[in-house]
Amino acid sequence: MQITATLESDGNAVLKLVTNSSQADFVVNGATKLARDLESILTNPSADAIDRHYRVVPSDTGVVVETNKGRFDLPWRHITPVVNGLRA
Repeated sequence: MQITATLESDGNAVLKLVTNSSQADFVVNGATKLARDLESILTNPSADAIDRHYRVVPSDTGVVVETNKGRFDLPWRHITPVVNGLRA
């Protein structure tokens, strides 16, 4: 399993999950602060959920990014690469 992320020029983030047999994209609208939000949960896992156009919720296994279109479970070990991808 591989998870990558990019921040598009329109301010939307695309989180991409790739497995041996499939690929799925999850779009987070208005996500210019998503990298900072994920990093803040990573440094303080007991923090409260962050509410914006999206919601970042800490969980036992990582964080959950929620939008009105669904949710994306992001394991702890993938948060730093996702943050780096969003900032690239």
